[in-house]
Amino acid sequence: MAKTPKNETPGPNSVPNRDIMQRLNFLYQASVYLNSVDTSSPQPTDTEQSWSRRKPNARVGDISRNYIDMMKVVGTKTTVKMDPSVKRTLCKGCSSVLVPGTTATIRTKKSSSHGHAVTYTCMICNESRRLPAPPLSDAEETMPEATMDVDSSAGPQKKSRRKKRANRQVALFARTRMHVVHRGNERVDEDSLRGNGLFMV
Repeated sequence: MAKTPKNETPGPNSVPNRDIMQRLNFLYQASVYLNSVDTSSPQPTDTEQSWSRRKPNARVGDISRNYIDMMKVVGTKTTVKMDPSVKRTLCKGCSSVLVPGTTATIRTKKSSSHGHAVTYTCMICNESRRLPAPPLSDAEETMPEATMDVDSSAGPQKKSRRKKRANRQVALFARTRMHVVHRGNERVDEDSLRGNGLFMV
């Protein structure tokens, strides 16, 4: 296999640890899918009940959490860092995927340091996690209104808790109305030839 030149730009297939990233991606997607699968299954018959006594019955949620545990172990052993947005969707208590409405409740609460914080609460283990809520971006504020007329008070509005900063006053030497120069007891008026009297000739 020949070496690639140093000045060549890398292509989309030249991701380091590509096979590990694909494995982590599969484990995460499988866990999300298993969380979304309806766990209500038909009642087992008598023959199925006798068979299930011999084997332990693994629930779908347990398998989903096991996939997340395996994903964490694979990432740790191969020293591949997971994306922070993926980490935020995982419960630290029970290793389940926090899917809003299914396995997690999401609430926005006031925070003294960040303004607002989003609280994710796991429905399985009741572990909660607080993350700073992102502020309204400038792109959202400058976007033109849609063709449909909507009441402007219905959407989220950015409220400023801080006092508005007072405008700075002009420096003393640059003030024209308030700056007066005296020579002795006489007031010196601004002369077009000499300027404002700051420089003596």
